[in-house]
Amino acid sequence: MFSNKIRICDAFGIPVYLDISLIVLLVLFVMDFGSFTFGLACALVLAVSITLHELGHALTARVFGYQTRDITLSLLGGCASLIGMPRKASQEFLTALAGPLVSFALSGIGWAVVRYLPIENDWLLGVLVYVFWMNLILGGFNLLPGFPMDGGRIFRSLLRIFTTRVKATYAAMVVGRIFAVLLAIRGLHSIFTGGSWGVISLLIAWMIWKEGWREYMQAVQEERWGSPWEYSARVSPPPYSDDDDDEVEVRRRR
Repeated sequence: MFSNKIRICDAFGIPVYLDISLIVLLVLFVMDFGSFTFGLACALVLAVSITLHELGHALTARVFGYQTRDITLSLLGGCASLIGMPRKASQEFLTALAGPLVSFALSGIGWAVVRYLPIENDWLLGVLVYVFWMNLILGGFNLLPGFPMDGGRIFRSLLRIFTTRVKATYAAMVVGRIFAVLLAIRGLHSIFTGGSWGVISLLIAWMIWKEGWREYMQAVQEERWGSPWEYSARVSPPPYSDDDDDEVEVRRRR
């Protein structure tokens, strides 16, 4: 999927790419809202919101000395590809939490504008209300324990207070897979009842199931080989194609 992406801008020196699969999301928005212009506006709001969410991760990681290769927006959301996940539990906690906090801040801004500014244009008012609700949902959903989503990473960082990184990763993966199964069941229910987002739920569930195991194996390799190793990590990840495996192999630090 990532081979079909377009570089749309740079933010704080980080390349931001748009995956062609995002067109599917745009179609879903237009179908749901019944208006091309309003659906397009909401899709653009979502894209900007996700970009800012991922920048929250990337810039927090930068504070701890970890760089971000790029940010990619796709059908299932955003991905900030960090060149190495922060090593300390507290650093991982803050890096994972930063994205949802940005989303909640955007939601608060949307609420404040609607609440305190006199807006007479119904179309603009609808978009601002969407800014409030979508960012509230985006921040809340990412806090769910679907490792390696933000909530799963926060859960792992808290577990590391009591146990090793490998055991914490395994526990986070198991909880994440339980969440993935529940999400898949919800997606199937949506499909059979005529919902338009059921397939998206299934794809997210598949991503959580697959990527949780991938990150657990990385943690096992790290423990086996010792601290002089580093790897590329993904934050808020969408699904990945099989040819991306070289990006997550554990490599010797130069």
